[in-house]
Amino acid sequence: MIRIRGVTKEYDRRQILRGLDLSVDAGELVFLTGPSGAGKTTLLRLLYAAEKPTEGEIWLAGDRVDTMTRSELPHLRRKIGVIFQDFKLLRRKTVMENVTFVLRFHGIPPREAHRRAYQVLKRLGLHHRQSALPESLSGGEQQRVAIARALVYQPRLILADEPTGNLEADLAGELLSLLCDINYQGATVVVATHDHALLESLPARTLVLRRGVIDYDGQWPP
Repeated sequence: MIRIRGVTKEYDRRQILRGLDLSVDAGELVFLTGPSGAGKTTLLRLLYAAEKPTEGEIWLAGDRVDTMTRSELPHLRRKIGVIFQDFKLLRRKTVMENVTFVLRFHGIPPREAHRRAYQVLKRLGLHHRQSALPESLSGGEQQRVAIARALVYQPRLILADEPTGNLEADLAGELLSLLCDINYQGATVVVATHDHALLESLPARTLVLRRGVIDYDGQWPP
């Protein structure tokens, strides 16, 4: 699913990632951790083609991402569900409209889109807020809307950057259960997190980034 070869990323001549090599097989669940500034978010942004590497190659599901043109990116992003720390919700759309937007974009009929969105919102404890606008939601609620939007289409790859950051323990557990369900159905899941409780909750492959390189690759704790 993911193949990274010799990837370096620089900002203002400062190396964030240094000659990174990584392979993630289809259907894997992988945690990505490490200190702030280690390059976790940068790596996810490169996978989503929000940025390009300074050097190296990035492949997703047989497609080379780092050389894609702007017109080719929509094809790539249909395969990916993204949960970033800046939620990017549509401010004038309700919670339900935000979550069904991606389904309608892919041609799912309105009734089926509503059904799928409601199921995900219910699991995340937000079904009672489906008619609310983002501005009336707390930070944690907005995060859950962004999570629901990323998961509802059941993409082949999920990229999640600190998805439990604003969630209480019970909701964090429900999110992990959702991610596991989607992973069990065949999706590849990559989760960047500082949350050691999350790392310890599941015997998954864990990558530790330090100073732009993978310092550890195995089960948590190292």
